[in-house]
Amino acid sequence: MGEPSTKKSLRVFLTLKHIEPPPVRWANTWSGSRRVVGAIVGLIIGLFVYAPTAPFAMVEIGIPAAMVGGVLGLLIGSLEMGVVEFLPSDICG
Repeated sequence: MGEPSTKKSLRVFLTLKHIEPPPVRWANTWSGSRRVVGAIVGLIIGLFVYAPTAPFAMVEIGIPAAMVGGVLGLLIGSLEMGVVEFLPSDICG
């Protein structure tokens, strides 16, 4: 018997995740997390301002938050790549 397909696909996903260069990995992580936070904030604001338009507030705040998160993640990933490039190998591993 082999391992369950869910476990195998998770293992493949985690392996592929580390193949991505750091800027792409950080941009994806930050963009996704900021999109969720932006959507939740948009929902709360929308419910307090005018409840029937709350889903539109989620989009109006979530999309720009995702863009800002993606740019910040790209910058942080680029800095990580630059720091690892210039540090001696005995410090970084």
